[in-house]
Amino acid sequence: MMAPLSVISLSGNAFEQGLTYGRIEQEKILKAIHFYSGMFEGMAGISWEKAKSISSSFLPAIQDYYPEALDEMRGISQGANLCFEDILTLNCRSEVLFAQPDGCSCIGLLPEQSTDGHVYLGQTWDWLRKSGEHISIVKIQQDHGPDILMVVEAGVIGGKGLNSNGIGVGLNCTSVSKGQIGVPLHIMFRTILNATTISNGLDCIAKAKRAGAGTFNLGSSEGFLMSVEYTPDNFDVLMAENSPLCHTNHYQSPLFKDQDTFKVELTDTFVRLNRMRRLCQAHTEKYDRTFLMSVLSDHANYPDSICSHEDPADPPFKQLCTVYSMMMDLTERTLWITPNNPCEGHDIKISLY
Repeated sequence: MMAPLSVISLSGNAFEQGLTYGRIEQEKILKAIHFYSGMFEGMAGISWEKAKSISSSFLPAIQDYYPEALDEMRGISQGANLCFEDILTLNCRSEVLFAQPDGCSCIGLLPEQSTDGHVYLGQTWDWLRKSGEHISIVKIQQDHGPDILMVVEAGVIGGKGLNSNGIGVGLNCTSVSKGQIGVPLHIMFRTILNATTISNGLDCIAKAKRAGAGTFNLGSSEGFLMSVEYTPDNFDVLMAENSPLCHTNHYQSPLFKDQDTFKVELTDTFVRLNRMRRLCQAHTEKYDRTFLMSVLSDHANYPDSICSHEDPADPPFKQLCTVYSMMMDLTERTLWITPNNPCEGHDIKISLY
């Protein structure tokens, strides 16, 4: 079960933001460290000390790309009475184990597709159930840059969310089973949320020396939605036009289809994408948030459905499920989050202001 949700508010410079973050979320940060320490050891025989050593190799790339990230991590570590390397490792957790499959299904609406003319972007987050115990919701008031509302794992400085300029971002894990020393994805997450336009957000991905692979789903209240599929070597942009944006965990760009490795590990990605597209095509009217949430709650191909549930036949580290779903109204700067599976129907509304 997810821990009770509360929103923490941060302000000041990067170090001051981190200091407050660490003090308030110390207990959840410790849970996150415990979770990933067990996962690294269980999946790859990597101790937490070894994980910290691996993470330190990303320091120069982070310093060159977004040095404020390191200031904020130092603040978090001091506030939580932990060492800096612990917080760095949480922010590099996707790079410690490159190409570990998790789920997630994303859907978005352009203004001409929605009943209220708003832009929507949402997704499920499919991971191990116990990770719900260390989820944080963070609001950041910035002196230089847009204000931010985001959902993260405690101790991490960037995640799914939106900003006061109406820019929103989500993530689908995609993989080509290789990485390099470069910018971790959670650091790119944060810089996208600092963007003032959607093209600025795209710059954050396109111009980075990317450590790994993935797909960021970006939206703007000005009426744009895109899936940015990337690898360490290249990227492609898939713009939504005549139908809702739908994306799961395989590459749709022809640039990467022959390199895709998740399509073997996570074959339900094709089923989920097909199901989302067909549900949208069968809906002949304009769409609203209720319809989008019904899509994210769908159980076709259960338990490997859009609303994913644990399969007891899988090994413990592969028993994926929907830990939460979220839907963002980029026009109103508001998000709804459903702790646990969205089929339970308990969504909580959180506004940036």
